[in-house]
Amino acid sequence: MINLNATLIIQLVNFLLLMFLLNRILFRPMLRILEERHQRTEGRRKQAEQIDAEAEAIWAQYTQRIQEAKAEADRIRSEIIRKAEAERQRLLADAAAESESRLNQIRAKIRAEAEDARRALESEARALAAGVAERLLGRKVA
Repeated sequence: MINLNATLIIQLVNFLLLMFLLNRILFRPMLRILEERHQRTEGRRKQAEQIDAEAEAIWAQYTQRIQEAKAEADRIRSEIIRKAEAERQRLLADAAAESESRLNQIRAKIRAEAEDARRALESEARALAAGVAERLLGRKVA
């Protein structure tokens, strides 16, 4: 059977005193440290999530700006190509007009030279014909 005597009461007082001291010296500081660690960890986790969200937003802005820059570059390139094509067409038209003009000038010059040559040949042919006729007839032909 269990005897309830002074030893049990002393053991109980010792146990309660030990629990009180351990609670004050060991458990409370350890729980406070664990709570602080948890708070720091939770704070850093939230901070990491916030930084991650900011990074995602920056990445989205970056990709959007890249897409806008590419679209702008495509628009500028298209505009340059359009202007270059218009300039090429203008230069081709100018060159065609100038070559047509020169060709007409050369044709006119050739016609004039051919006409001059024909007149000179006609005049020489008449003179030759007159000379041949004079020799054949033996007299001067008018």
